[in-house]
Amino acid sequence: MNLRFEYYKKYTLIIVCLLFPLFSVYAADSIIVYRLGDKSEPIWGMFKKSFDSKGYNMSIYEGADNIDIHLEHVNRINKTNASLMLALDLSIKEKEDIFIAYTNTKKGKGRFLTIEEIHGQHIDKSIALAKDIATSFNKNVKEISVFPLLGVDMPGVFIRIACTKELAGETLNKLHEGIQKYIKRGQ
Repeated sequence: MNLRFEYYKKYTLIIVCLLFPLFSVYAADSIIVYRLGDKSEPIWGMFKKSFDSKGYNMSIYEGADNIDIHLEHVNRINKTNASLMLALDLSIKEKEDIFIAYTNTKKGKGRFLTIEEIHGQHIDKSIALAKDIATSFNKNVKEISVFPLLGVDMPGVFIRIACTKELAGETLNKLHEGIQKYIKRGQ
């Protein structure tokens, strides 16, 4: 009986040791995408396919124009274990245009934070994320008021990407590179 218990104990330990790295990588590459702009654009399908093939666990939320709907999304977003949020506006245009911004929200003081101050707790990480993504595109980062990040309790940035259909794959790869720089820095 005791020998059987030892066998099961060792077997269970081996399985846990083999599966543990898979769970930690899975959580590290879990991202939230707050989808803005025209959802019928073909680049959204390319984005989803590209990021799924790279092993990301993505939760996609539709952008809201209404504060009540936005707060419903934020409540669900904040309950996830995602490592970052992208407020993303993708489109196919004749000319490439990339805009990357982080919110100008300030860190709150005190025990209770207002909805505007919640994202401010992650401002340093949001700036690092924005800079890593911007570096991949050789662009500068802007600091603006970003509605989709209001109340979000994780690092996040706003990205607007307009590119030609021919360069869409390359552009999405650059976005992936920037996100990976940020994720690997945190490990």
